[in-house]
Amino acid sequence: MNTRNFKHTRQQGLSLIELMIAMVIGLILLLGLIQVMSASRAAYQLSTGVARTQENARFAVDFMQRDLRMAGHMGCVNDQAHMAPERPGATDASRQGLNLWFLDPDQRTARNYQAAAFPLRFDMGVQGFEAKATGPTDTRALATGTPVAGASDQWSPALPGAISRLNPVAGSDIVVVRYLSRDGVPATLASTGAATYAITPEAYGSQVSTVDSTGLFGLSDCQQASVFASNAVDAAGVVSVGMAGLNASGLIGDEWSFEGSTQNKPMLYRAEAVVYYIGIGTGLNADGTGRAALFRARAMNNAGVVTFVPEELVEGVESMQFLYGMDEHLPNDLPRGNVQRTRLASAVNATPNNNPTNAQADEWRRVGAMQIGLLMRSSDRSSAGQANTVPKVLGLSLTRPATNDGHYRSVYETTVVLRNRLFGN
Repeated sequence: MNTRNFKHTRQQGLSLIELMIAMVIGLILLLGLIQVMSASRAAYQLSTGVARTQENARFAVDFMQRDLRMAGHMGCVNDQAHMAPERPGATDASRQGLNLWFLDPDQRTARNYQAAAFPLRFDMGVQGFEAKATGPTDTRALATGTPVAGASDQWSPALPGAISRLNPVAGSDIVVVRYLSRDGVPATLASTGAATYAITPEAYGSQVSTVDSTGLFGLSDCQQASVFASNAVDAAGVVSVGMAGLNASGLIGDEWSFEGSTQNKPMLYRAEAVVYYIGIGTGLNADGTGRAALFRARAMNNAGVVTFVPEELVEGVESMQFLYGMDEHLPNDLPRGNVQRTRLASAVNATPNNNPTNAQADEWRRVGAMQIGLLMRSSDRSSAGQANTVPKVLGLSLTRPATNDGHYRSVYETTVVLRNRLFGN
């Protein structure tokens, strides 16, 4: 019987120890890859947050600068010249050159500008409201969650109803700017009745000033300016005006310069009154909370009622602060364009009042420059580490939340010259 010898061969493969070593090496490589991806994601989020805050800050500052530089524009000359008394110490009745049709004849004769509704105080090109406890030496904690609208008495002076109804967020300053628009058009004014007028603009340039109308207009030459509300603007751009609704008076002392003039015609402008403030934006954070945003509200005449219509400009503005550069303190002389003092809105005049007298308004007319400070925050969490330093906005120290919220923050400051207020313009 033949017997066969079978050779037993060992099975080839990985042992359990080798397999475990391979798994450990693979896990180490996978962990390194995850860390690289996580770091890349955090860097991307941070760079996105930086880019968004820079972009939003540039947009916000650029938009505000356009309006602030126009403050006090009244056509040929500014509001300082139109509102100057004939001589130091003269009565308010001696102030010549600015006629608000919103005042009745007696009020216009006495130059009682306090009688005009707050949005219609075109005798003041700029007017500010200081959020209390937000001065250059103060400290304020940044709020967490959805921003909260403040009460009117959280600003100095207290907010008038027209602004309080906009629900601004507490802790940020507010500024109101009034001016006649940049684009003007020569116009002819004619009486169409005992108390009605028609203002016919000529074709001029690429834009007629009646386009995008607020319902408020100004008619100005180098001697005087009139601001009034229109009844209607037809397809040809003819503005119909009457002594009704907002207009308590009409041509009083204006007609010798405006009506029937065939040469050196007055210029027709839109009259603009805008408010810049921080409000609660429409966007939401990742956790569902609301965002602070910069708003611009524009005064609009709707059937004889003037209200501020808000428009959200840009998100991520957590704090906005203003300082006002004022002309040298020479109360018996006109402003000279020499800015040498910096004041908070609450200190521009000695007795803060949201409806200033002529003497108090004279102080606002000495403002020739403004400093703007913005604290910008990224819209989404950017994995940014909590900063060790406290951000300062025009000297105001803002303490960050106790726990790191992951948002990138940065401060932006600039100075804007009110070009219609300098060098005796």
